[in-house]
Amino acid sequence: HLLRHSKSKDFKCDICDYETHNKKHLKRHLLTHKVVKDFRCAHCDYATNNKYNLIEHLLKHKVSKDYKCDRCAYATNKKRNYKEHILIHNISKDFKCDTCVYATN
Repeated sequence: HLLRHSKSKDFKCDICDYETHNKKHLKRHLLTHKVVKDFRCAHCDYATNNKYNLIEHLLKHKVSKDYKCDRCAYATNKKRNYKEHILIHNISKDFKCDTCVYATN
């Protein structure tokens, strides 16, 4: 998490002013400059150059939710969103970021 606040952005896009501290993020960003979108949604006009982005997008079309909170009405198809949500029910946040409001157990 602390890298998000790092001033050092070692990976820079040659096409625009995008900068990041993560090489994978730059590789993913470079796909945004690609004109041809290889992965298309069968349910709407969404198209992307990234297979993972299409998989994530397809979850939006899914009606039933696989992950349901047993403490409130929250439900989602994404495990990581569910895990993040569960943390809001835990009052104690042991690790707090000094730069922003982020906190975690």
